Amino acid sequence: MQPDKTDQEKFDEQVNTTGKLVLQILAAVGILAALLMSTIALIATSNHTDSTTGMPATTRMPMAATPSKTAPTSASIMIDHVTRGCHTLAVNGANPGAPNATLHLTAGGILHVQNNDVMPHQLIRVRGPQATFVAAAMTHMGARSSVTFPTPGTYSLTTKAGEDYMKGIHTTGQDNTLHIKVVVTAA
Repeated sequence: MQPDKTDQEKFDEQVNTTGKLVLQILAAVGILAALLMSTIALIATSNHTDSTTGMPATTRMPMAATPSKTAPTSASIMIDHVTRGCHTLAVNGANPGAPNATLHLTAGGILHVQNNDVMPHQLIRVRGPQATFVAAAMTHMGARSSVTFPTPGTYSLTTKAGEDYMKGIHTTGQDNTLHIKVVVTAA
């Protein structure tokens, strides 16, 4: 014969049973909420894709890098240091990653360039109409340059990189040659 349970033991048993049931219900609600949020996120992402590339809107190029009926009047490029290829370009604050960039501006538009690489860069026009350069020799980290594009046309720019500011900087692979293409349309 089993001894009778005390009131405390009966209470503890009831709390354990009820507690387990509550935890199971909360876990099920949490899983359903996570599934619902994931489904909503997938639907939202599929509704915000670029119809020309099928890429989510968040991965499209920045505004100045895509042609539009009215091109912007300014854009910015950051020259950044990377381990593979030594340097890349970041357009309008986007993450760096490529040594090439294509921008669209209106006539009279300005391109602002900042050198955050571990070596100096000289900004050079390779082809296209004449452009106006201010401080083309970016001789230290944080140095800034600007280029004004007075007339419509396609301008090709590059940089001539100098030696590293400090010793001990190691990169892998061949150094990237930076190329900037600026398509300027009438205002």
